[in-house]
Formats: sequence, C-alpha cells, structure tokens
Amino acid sequence: MTLDASLFRAANSLFPSAVPLWTLLNDPAAALLLVAVALLVLWSGGSWRWAIPALVAVMVSDVVTSHVIKPAVGRERPCAVAGEVYAPLVNDEPHCGVGSSMPSAHAANSMALGTVLASPALVGVSLVVGVARVVGGQHWPSDVAAGWALGLAIGWAVRAALERALKWQ
Repeated sequence: MTLDASLFRAANSLFPSAVPLWTLLNDPAAALLLVAVALLVLWSGGSWRWAIPALVAVMVSDVVTSHVIKPAVGRERPCAVAGEVYAPLVNDEPHCGVGSSMPSAHAANSMALGTVLASPALVGVSLVVGVARVVGGQHWPSDVAAGWALGLAIGWAVRAALERALKWQ
C-alpha cells in the first residue's frame, strides 16, 4: 500500500466518529459560506479593497484546478476506487463528488483565499477543509497537498502583484 493510500485509510477511518462535521465540511456550500464570511469581514473591517482580489484569486484557482489540471490528470477519487470508504450520504447514498480528484479544488480555493488576504485564520480553515476532504473520502492526501500548494502560489501571486503594482499593504 502506498503512503498516500495508508494516510487516506487512517484519515478516512475518523469519519464515523464525527459524521455531521465531516459531512458539513464536505458540502460545496461550506466553501461558498467561507468566501462570503471572508468578504463580509473585509467589508466590515474597512479592507474592502481586498475583496475583488480575493474573488479573483479564488476564481483563478478554481478555473485552473477544475478546468485545466483535473481533466489533464484524470485521477479517480478514492471513494470511487478504494473499496470500503466512508463518505457523506446524500439522499441516503454515499456521495463521491464530481469530476477528477487531483488536485482538490476545495483545498486550492480556500488556500488561495487565505493567502491573498494574508489571514492566518483563513489559512487554518483551509487546512481543516483539506483534512475534511480526505476524512470524507473525497480526496487522496496528495490531492489536498497539491491543492494547498496551488492555492498558495495563486494567492501569493495575486497579492504580490497588487502590492508591487499598486503599493497595497
């Protein structure tokens, strides 16, 4: 068994102990809620000028992840190929996500958001979201690590470009 598969099995075995939490964190609406809360915090804190760059970073991350890398890699999700896997239930059936597995768009998008906003709290949330994707049977650990790396790079690039071009801090 590969290291990726061993780590996946260990993490996925945690699913039954906290089904509602993992199911919530694996819901696509959770990612949208994260973005909405981040934008609300920016707006109310007077840092609204970072709202558009945050949206740009997340959109770029999502397009690159979902429409470029995932189709090129074509890796199947563990819940589709790993046999006995715990996964969230949708209409009383295990839900195995849509599309390919590598890289995790949830991990990439949430990390891009936390990085462009230079928010340790949002980066922490991204780490929890990524772990939840593995525990919930949707991704291999390497999918999540690749998503975090991609989100970090995109978030950093957007932030660095604005800081350099517009002297934003």
